[in-house]
Amino acid sequence: MEDSREIRIALFVPWIKSKGGIERIILKLLENKKYQFDIYTLFYDRDKTFAEFKNYRVIQLNKSEPKGFIGRGIGLFTRLILTKIKSINKYDIFMISTAGVSEFITFRNQHKKTIALCHTPLRVAHTMYGYYRDENKRNRILLPMTIPLYKRLEKLAWKRIDYAFVLSEEVKKRLVNYQLIQKKRIFNLGPYANYKIKNVKRTPEKIIFYPSRFIKYKRQDLAIKAFERSELAKDGFKLVIAGFVEDQKYFQQIKSMENKNIIVKDNLTENELNRLYNSCYVTLFLAINEDTGLTPLESLAYGKPVIAVNEGGPKEFIINEKNGLLVNADETHIADALKRVSDKKLYLRLAKGAINSERYDENRFIKNFDAAVSKALEK
Repeated sequence: MEDSREIRIALFVPWIKSKGGIERIILKLLENKKYQFDIYTLFYDRDKTFAEFKNYRVIQLNKSEPKGFIGRGIGLFTRLILTKIKSINKYDIFMISTAGVSEFITFRNQHKKTIALCHTPLRVAHTMYGYYRDENKRNRILLPMTIPLYKRLEKLAWKRIDYAFVLSEEVKKRLVNYQLIQKKRIFNLGPYANYKIKNVKRTPEKIIFYPSRFIKYKRQDLAIKAFERSELAKDGFKLVIAGFVEDQKYFQQIKSMENKNIIVKDNLTENELNRLYNSCYVTLFLAINEDTGLTPLESLAYGKPVIAVNEGGPKEFIINEKNGLLVNADETHIADALKRVSDKKLYLRLAKGAINSERYDENRFIKNFDAAVSKALEK
């Protein structure tokens, strides 16, 4: 393989406009001095995403964000299919960060070594089709008409991708099951969580913490219903829900459920996020069939047990009764789990398991990334 210090990577990210797990992963890759990255994106909002992106070369291919259902749907696909990145072949690797749409950029940007950093195949077309179809009348009409066409185009796009890098066995399984790429062309980097943590607080406050973006499938409303059913407020517990606002309407719905025992916060600073992780008693994670689930990993890094739904990627590192509890996605089971962890004996056992959990830290993640890049360039 060529000297890795000379490897140039064109990294396409469809949009950079929030503070979430994907953006954290991208920033971790950019820190790797073995590679020279140029970032290409359709939309970049430097004020709403992590400030660290300002330290890198971000090339915005369009000047406006797609708006509305048509803009985010048909308009986005049109942009992806028609956009041409100049001099793409001056790079050693063309890498695409995708959660189900970015792969369409390959139609006009073919490269001898194209790698998809795949967070998941498109949820609305696969794992969450029924959820979105049943969400409203418009979707019940449009999705059966559009998703079959999307899937045909999706397979054509993946034929132009040489390798896939994923962060969990769950996503690897999805790619294979949907016949998008051969299993032997998939490299699992493992998840990444920030473990540069100092002064971890071992005596927690009575805070149930749910850190996640505000969007319906994260199910913050379910967290509130379960907390209220648990009646832990009578014992002095508070539920704190915090994260980046992606769906303003849903955020307002959750905000309306706030009271003296349920606190809703938006767009936390890193210091505020770290303080809540550090001081909380336990964390919740209730997203529908999550691809990997980086916030539960961060919770374990602070030695805090996780109550997570028994779905998707988190099942790979949340070990039931050892470092957390895996529950059904209904308020009764979640409420019962909340009451169970309020028992000091069980809590101490789970907290010890969280502290001793396998570490998916940055060194392991970068080592796996380097090895995958090396193998991809050799083949």
